Amino acid sequence: MRSGRVFLASMLVTALCQAAGTAPAALMGKLKSIAGSGSQDCGVVALHESPQAAVACAMSANSEGKAYRLAVEFQGTDSIAWQGAARDEQGKLRVLYYDADPSGGAGAGTTLSVVLCREILFATQGNDVIECKPVIGGQ
Repeated sequence: MRSGRVFLASMLVTALCQAAGTAPAALMGKLKSIAGSGSQDCGVVALHESPQAAVACAMSANSEGKAYRLAVEFQGTDSIAWQGAARDEQGKLRVLYYDADPSGGAGAGTTLSVVLCREILFATQGNDVIECKPVIGGQ
């Protein structure tokens, strides 16, 4: 039983030691795989940081027809969560949602979802920095 407690404690320490603004590896890996390895990395925006530079980068890349990716940390209902936006070389737009604790502590596990968008709108103020206009029936 002791090894189970040690494992649980090490998992808890790992989760708590992830610095604010350090995007989860699963989210960053998925963004890179969607946008492509040659995509422009527009950065990671930590909670309470200004998203202005990252948004300007993404909007510029998009207007030039280039692939890009970015991640934004935000305060969810009961925990910190992440959004990501990506454009691939073919021009497909996707928004990703990452929540390490979607059940508010009930232990349901991590969720990472991807939504195909016909358009991505960005804001530089408020909590909703990334807004997807979804493709109906799209994946």
